[in-house]
Amino acid sequence: MSTYYVKTAEGSLAICHNPIGLLFGDHNGYRGYLAREGILHSKLPADWRDISFPLEVAVELAAWCNLNCVMCPVPTTSRPKQLMKEDLFRTIIGQIKDEKGFIFGPGGFGEVMLHAHWADLVGHAKENGIAPIVMLTNGTVLNEANARKLLLLAVDAIIVSIDGTNPDTYAKVRVGGVLEKVEANVIRLIELRGSNMLPRICLRIIRMQETEAEIQDFMDRWTPLLSAGDLLHIQPFQDWAEKVEDRSVDDEDGDPVGPRSPCRMLWRNLSVHADGKVSACCHDSEDELIVGNVADEDLHEIWHGDKLNFLRELHMENKLEGIPICQKCKVWI
Repeated sequence: MSTYYVKTAEGSLAICHNPIGLLFGDHNGYRGYLAREGILHSKLPADWRDISFPLEVAVELAAWCNLNCVMCPVPTTSRPKQLMKEDLFRTIIGQIKDEKGFIFGPGGFGEVMLHAHWADLVGHAKENGIAPIVMLTNGTVLNEANARKLLLLAVDAIIVSIDGTNPDTYAKVRVGGVLEKVEANVIRLIELRGSNMLPRICLRIIRMQETEAEIQDFMDRWTPLLSAGDLLHIQPFQDWAEKVEDRSVDDEDGDPVGPRSPCRMLWRNLSVHADGKVSACCHDSEDELIVGNVADEDLHEIWHGDKLNFLRELHMENKLEGIPICQKCKVWI
């Protein structure tokens, strides 16, 4: 199970039951988000049809990465390694700038800071009222210049994945990365941020065979350095629909057994890949669930379009034979 811990004002950790609320903060879209989430929590999937816009929109600035992580599908993907064109990103922002009540992630399957103009593009999103903005990075290129850009932008949250506290463990898992460098980058970001609230920092470790023994050390290592309101995230391992070797720990859930209810992801998320193709699922690393292209359609049209609704109906009817990625997926929501 995915578990978030928040640093309290007293300096200790507490389980965070509402990380989304922390991310929205004072943004006026939180009420809209809660309304959509309330519909999605209905046990009657037919009710989900009333969700007018996704709760999460991810836009992949970089479809390539500087690491070859063993738990990630990116190193073996057949998708082209490319950066999103700036005009395409601005088109997407133009399509969604009047919406409220969703989380915006300028990321995807790659390392967002490899895009030379990531800060300009994220700034453009902020200027158009997009909020909250949550970024994800492996921390390897979170140098001083990029840290200062983050602080200037005051994005709502930055999630840094740090898998391990032992340099050897980290090197085996995040192939091509150096733990000492990533830790130094994060510590510098913390110091540069000082007493400012933003960006809220969330440090993440994936719970898997290689890292299981270091999770407590991870929490002990970082808790004293974080500020009140920052987060630690213990994320379960996933095999990306059998795209990577299973490294889950023994007590994690195995293959789903028996009929499954429809996956809420199809009513929760839209992910725009670097070439403009839109996937119905943020776990789709190989373009298996493409439902449109923002170069040809508005995201609202795609959200209500025939291709996405067809996938939803297959889920409603439990007819997954034509959706291999969903049949193999172990992280339904």
